[in-house]
Amino acid sequence: MNRRFAYKALDLNGKSMEGFMEASTPEEVGTWLADRNYFVLEIASAPLQTLVASGKAELRISAQRMNFFLLQLSSLINAGCPLIMSLTALYRQTPKGALRELLKDLREKIESGKSFSEALKAHRHVFSNLFITMVEVGEIGGILGEILERYANINDAMYRLRAKIIKSMIYPAILLIFTLLVAWALLTYVFPVFIEKIQVSGDMLPLPTRIVLTASDLLTGHSFLIGGLVMLAVFGFVMLRRSESGARMISRTVIRVPLLGSMFQQMELSLFARILGTLLKCGVPILTSLQAVEKALGNVVYKDAINTVREAVSRGESLTQAIGKFRDLFPESIILMADVGERGGNTGEMLEKAGIIYERDLETTIETLVSLLQPALVIFLAIFVVTLTMAMYLPLFDIIKTVR
Repeated sequence: MNRRFAYKALDLNGKSMEGFMEASTPEEVGTWLADRNYFVLEIASAPLQTLVASGKAELRISAQRMNFFLLQLSSLINAGCPLIMSLTALYRQTPKGALRELLKDLREKIESGKSFSEALKAHRHVFSNLFITMVEVGEIGGILGEILERYANINDAMYRLRAKIIKSMIYPAILLIFTLLVAWALLTYVFPVFIEKIQVSGDMLPLPTRIVLTASDLLTGHSFLIGGLVMLAVFGFVMLRRSESGARMISRTVIRVPLLGSMFQQMELSLFARILGTLLKCGVPILTSLQAVEKALGNVVYKDAINTVREAVSRGESLTQAIGKFRDLFPESIILMADVGERGGNTGEMLEKAGIIYERDLETTIETLVSLLQPALVIFLAIFVVTLTMAMYLPLFDIIKTVR
């Protein structure tokens, strides 16, 4: 589990700098600084708050507003507008809120003499290590506008993909929740009263009626127990996910589930290829790039694989050889594109193309899953309605037969 560290260091010009970073160990912070040619003065544990010096609370910015901010900032910088003027313009047009406070703080830090990347480091809960690393590369290489545009495009693609997933799941989620609520109301309040009034003493109820009556008795007699078990299961899952072994087990299980596993794998592969390709094209060293990719990925199994790949590359192996050892995680197509890129000296460009391909495959997979999920829910609802109808009307037919 990552902790928060405060660090002090000197750059190549002897200028003092300080900031915060989330990492598992102080050594990881030291390595991160050394990779950027900083001389480390001090690394210490820091409290879990961001603007310590100013006493401000952590800023919370929605993904939509952050995506809008990045797209606009990259457009202004690429149009030749200086960074300070760009931040000022965005600050003036942004309504009151967390983003406006963030823009004000960034502008003040830059006006006081800090670089853009140094100003970003004070807001690590808002900006990812990947974004900060790319901004540093842009500042050093004089290509900040290009870097911001590349990151904005990656962030925009991921934002649109997440928005598409959420939008696609709204209708199935509403249908499922409505079905469960109706089922609970019918089984708890309506069905028991109905059966009690029509049941003939001593007669055996039909099988569908007995099945539904058993479910009704279970819900009415053990509602608190069922609710407690559900809450316990959710709590257990959260605790399991927070543990290292549990997170690894969940990640391994998720990518093996039919259809869903393919979707999650494509998501990780898309992130891996797009981010690594972009960083390599921008001139970031491959070891630093792989470290940034490892932190950007969400699946622990892929994180472990990237960590092993980075160690193999540091020993002199090629990227193709390193990822070729994980053919269960990286398909032949991405290994082949990495190999072609290394032979031609354009690994970054080839990986970026692979990332775009996997993004399109992911969109197709999501559409397929949603197209399967919606009729499945409709079929489930139809089966439930038919079963409940049979359970209610079969005893009535028996009563009619008895009367005749």
